[in-house]
Amino acid sequence: MEQTASASERIQEAIRQWQGELEKTRRELNELNVVIPQNTAEVDRLAQRELSISSRLREMELNLENYSRGDIRQFYMSAQEVQLRLYMMRTQLEQQQSRQKALQERQKELQGILRLLEGLAAEGAGASAKAGEEASEQEMITKIIQAQEDERLRISQQIHDGPTQTMSNLVLQAEVCERFIDKNPEEAKSELSSLKTTIHHTLQEMRRFIFDVRPMILDDLGLVPTLRRYVQDFGERSGIETNLVVQGGEGRLPSHIEISAFRVIQEALTNLAKHAHSTHARVALEVETRQLTVVVEDDGVGFRVDEMEETLGKGHRRMGIVSMRQRVETLLKGRLVIESTPGRGTRVIATIPLPEAGTSSE
Repeated sequence: MEQTASASERIQEAIRQWQGELEKTRRELNELNVVIPQNTAEVDRLAQRELSISSRLREMELNLENYSRGDIRQFYMSAQEVQLRLYMMRTQLEQQQSRQKALQERQKELQGILRLLEGLAAEGAGASAKAGEEASEQEMITKIIQAQEDERLRISQQIHDGPTQTMSNLVLQAEVCERFIDKNPEEAKSELSSLKTTIHHTLQEMRRFIFDVRPMILDDLGLVPTLRRYVQDFGERSGIETNLVVQGGEGRLPSHIEISAFRVIQEALTNLAKHAHSTHARVALEVETRQLTVVVEDDGVGFRVDEMEETLGKGHRRMGIVSMRQRVETLLKGRLVIESTPGRGTRVIATIPLPEAGTSSE
């Protein structure tokens, strides 16, 4: 009875924690719901202003003799200022819209976790004889929470190493431009051109980062189109020739299965790029009536699977492998197999059961 009471208390504490997380997510989402329309209006206003200035610039270029050098310089500086401001506002708006999408997904995820916890709490209140089963359920909850915390850590590290550093450099470049505006206009123009190039590169990196965190086309188009884009982008970034093979049709699968399959492939390719030293990789997706099979294989250096399993057993953190197993085996009741031999590459095989036809995917 004491063990059952302890499990019930832990579930209630988890409910309170996740309710706080849900409330925090709702507040941030509400703030974005207010800010985004305001920034959308600002982008529209700047776009109209840029159009007007561009029209005046064309008129000026046709009648340069009617303008002084000071007027010409002022026109070009105003145009650059508006273009830069518009570019940055559009970037900020896209980031906010992506954050809004991510928070909406996060809200659904938290609501699902709370429903699970509340269901467990209700069962525990009337089933004290099932203490062992409750302990198993609590272990599953712990794994869910740990997987989410691992994912947060990974994302925070990526933000710190990527966008945060780049944004700091942009601020420094802007300060350099500011110092040159009055002293050396030509140098300022050159710096602004460099700044524009850097902003464009940063925007591309942010879009790639957002895609990695949560590809929106996964919701809109499904798993296969998303994988085609991701595999192509992975090959270009890593220099590893990567192929995608799909068998069994390209219809939509339940949302949670599409997300999990994408994450397994993403994690396997990330590990491959970091450790495999391979030149070729292959991603295979086979959709059958009752199961989905995902295979990621490479021709890299490989490793001894028994040694890897031993390090995991000793508590060494290999977040990629742990995350894949939690998704496939704990959450989806599937099976994850890793096959590898030193010098002969690695193969990751995930087998995920599919619901019967007519079963809701919600």
